[in-house]
Amino acid sequence: MKKFIKTIIVFLLLGLILIMPLPIIYLVLDPFKVIKTYDTFYDPNAKGWVFINRDYISTTTFIKNYKNENYNSYILGNSRSRFFRISDWEKHLPLNSKCFHFDANGESIYGLHKKLAYIDKRGLEIKNAILVFDYGILSQDKPRTGHLTIISPELVNNSNIIDFHLTFFRDFLTPKFLYAFLDFKISGVVKPYMKEGDLLINWYPVFDPISNESFDCYEWEDSIRQNKYYTPGRLSKFYSRDTIVKYSPIAIKENQMLILYGIYEIFKKHKTNYKIIISPLYDQVKINQFDLQFLKNLFGENNVYDYSGINKYTKDYKNYYEPAHYRPHVAREILNEVYGGK
Repeated sequence: MKKFIKTIIVFLLLGLILIMPLPIIYLVLDPFKVIKTYDTFYDPNAKGWVFINRDYISTTTFIKNYKNENYNSYILGNSRSRFFRISDWEKHLPLNSKCFHFDANGESIYGLHKKLAYIDKRGLEIKNAILVFDYGILSQDKPRTGHLTIISPELVNNSNIIDFHLTFFRDFLTPKFLYAFLDFKISGVVKPYMKEGDLLINWYPVFDPISNESFDCYEWEDSIRQNKYYTPGRLSKFYSRDTIVKYSPIAIKENQMLILYGIYEIFKKHKTNYKIIISPLYDQVKINQFDLQFLKNLFGENNVYDYSGINKYTKDYKNYYEPAHYRPHVAREILNEVYGGK
């Protein structure tokens, strides 16, 4: 019995010896870039990088710059909103507009409202805004979890700061990620297995550290122009769809209504020129008619533009990089239609 207990103690001590350096490694290397301060979150000279929380990037970039930049125009939404380029939007705005991309991965109306409230409390103007909606955003009325989607502590008065950092450290300790990350740090190479599940990647988006605009599709666009992008592997992801109109479930319930009223009140206070765009998704599922009518009643018939369902954009797979994200020319054409100019 004593020998068994001694063996257990030895194993526990060995485990502690192996685990003890991990917090130090995490703090020093800061894989998710949430510990240290950075001039830019994307280093084009690096050999690879870890996917970073876009909510944190957007919020940190905003806090760093807003006093000097005096932003007054905002694009808000999930990753699809990133394809609404500022250079395209500015053509429809007054000359004194100062634009900022305040996007987040897997955005929710909860997080979107927190961002607008944060801007409002800083005393900045909100002259123009684009809200890019879909069922996923409208249905999410609570804070999200996971290191890629957890909301930045600054947006919620640091009420989640402990959970925020524990989330990142816990995901750092995930064996699959930890092994891939340490292998990359030692070898300096992003190996094929590391790209599975988007653990690490070896290309960098073009990132504007002032507007927070991030665009990672230049190579894809070049490949499309050369007729090399839509390979059999990529085409296999574009599943077939029928011609029957399908509707998403009702997303806007009581709590969502309260949040949307809060967004409307902020716009009303700032006399914002706002546009709400329902994304044209490849799945061709139409937004629930109750949700659409609620948005039109609250924000105004002329401010809500529904591109969901079966239409000229969703019919053609070449309008998409993959089923989840449409291309910038789609967003550009939508802006022209929404603002009534070409």
